[in-house]
Amino acid sequence: MNDDSSNEEKRNLSILRGQGTLNTMAWTLANPSVVISYLAISLDLPVILAGLLVTLRQAACLTTALFGTPIAARRLRKKVDLAATDVIVALCFFVALASAAFGTSLMVTLAFIGAILIVGLAGEYQSIVNTDLYGDMLRSDSRDRLFYSVMTFGGAGTAAVALLSHQYFHDSPPFTRHAAMVSIGIVLFFSASAMVLLVRELSASVPEAKAAVANPAARFSIGSRIREVIENFKLLIEMHWFRKYLVVRIALLTVEMSIPFYAILAALSHHGSPRGLTALVVSTALALCVAGPLWQSVGHLSTRAVMIAGAMMAAAAGLILFANHFLEIVSAPYIHAVALFVVSVAVRGVTTARSLYFMDVAPKQYRVISLGASKVIVRILGVGLSMILATVAHLQHVAWAILIIALINAAAAILAFRVSALSETSGNA
Repeated sequence: MNDDSSNEEKRNLSILRGQGTLNTMAWTLANPSVVISYLAISLDLPVILAGLLVTLRQAACLTTALFGTPIAARRLRKKVDLAATDVIVALCFFVALASAAFGTSLMVTLAFIGAILIVGLAGEYQSIVNTDLYGDMLRSDSRDRLFYSVMTFGGAGTAAVALLSHQYFHDSPPFTRHAAMVSIGIVLFFSASAMVLLVRELSASVPEAKAAVANPAARFSIGSRIREVIENFKLLIEMHWFRKYLVVRIALLTVEMSIPFYAILAALSHHGSPRGLTALVVSTALALCVAGPLWQSVGHLSTRAVMIAGAMMAAAAGLILFANHFLEIVSAPYIHAVALFVVSVAVRGVTTARSLYFMDVAPKQYRVISLGASKVIVRILGVGLSMILATVAHLQHVAWAILIIALINAAAAILAFRVSALSETSGNA
């Protein structure tokens, strides 16, 4: 890499570190998996609806993976898309808050469903664009440093903001305290949106993107898009690296799905507590601070070790919550905060290591289509599984859904252990 390219990468790395920190803080303070699920229960919405919000988000992510992937591949200025998705997500949270404050029960239900759908669409598109942008602009070691430093700085910043907000609004009604943190997250989304526009995109992939735009076959059609995904999958499944990635990606699906169901259980137990949601947000933020240095050190040794440890931690947290629900060993909100801390560390390790591994091994010409194909498969499974879990939570209790998740996570850890080493060829993943 020449001096000009090196200086350009350093400049972009600094901007992306700041933008990523703001974005991480925003997503943590207004985390749909935690905050929306918690608010839904605290506003007396049915448990089945809170559980189905997970399904709706999975369905939204599936839609983006299916139809948004070719759009992302053809976009020339990906930083504009990243900025736009931050603004869209911020507006969704604003509408959800406004409806909760002033709307009827029906309006709140519709607003939450609409918000979770659009947040799912925008968030998944942001993930696809981020992966392609970072893969083009940054070297493997730079991506490594960026991901883990953003995790640490974002976690520390979120914890500080959440504690200050809790202190300032300590004597306010529960909804006011919850709304304050989400409002701060909305402001941070707008700030991150403005900051990402300062990035200077490289032009290496512009000819390919322009060719894709000019290609008549690239025109949108639902039927042709579905056929394209099927053809891409047939092509990719013949590749050894993609098969190995897809197996572990599917196995670790329930690790990411753990958080909203843990939040529902916490809300059912402590939604009236002045420390309830704050404890969950702070524990999630502290998890980021721990996850950054922890998984960076483990990931340098083996990506597979991160996958195994993450799945085991998520399983252990779920089993502890399940046991505590029936034995009532600890009644304070802190047991749920500790469980959410453990599973948040696990989720960050699994998702970050998986993304770094993918960017290292996926060839440029297959990066976007393989990401889209894997997301389509995983999201289809996620929709079905989350519907089952939501039904179990409604008919029995959410604790039984958590037990199912914990057992699947334990099985995933065993599967990840049995799969041959994922990243022996990707030293820094």
